[in-house]
Amino acid sequence: MDLTTRKNKFKERFDGIMDSNLVERFEEFLDIHLSKTKIVAYTVQGEPLTKEMYIERVKKSDADMDAGRFVTSDELEKKIRLL
Repeated sequence: MDLTTRKNKFKERFDGIMDSNLVERFEEFLDIHLSKTKIVAYTVQGEPLTKEMYIERVKKSDADMDAGRFVTSDELEKKIRLL
């Protein structure tokens, strides 16, 4: 199947999408990949992260730890045992 045929089939399938969240994910994907922005990591949910986004998340995590907003592995294990 040539590229033009593949793109036309994709467009037909895309036109049938009724979920605005899914369309938004496609938009984000295209914004990142067509802008030549390099992806350096992915979230647990599979969302791509640029270097800037990744650094921002690390800074937020550091700030959360400094503010005491974290759970130790021992605390997490205790919570799991209670389930």
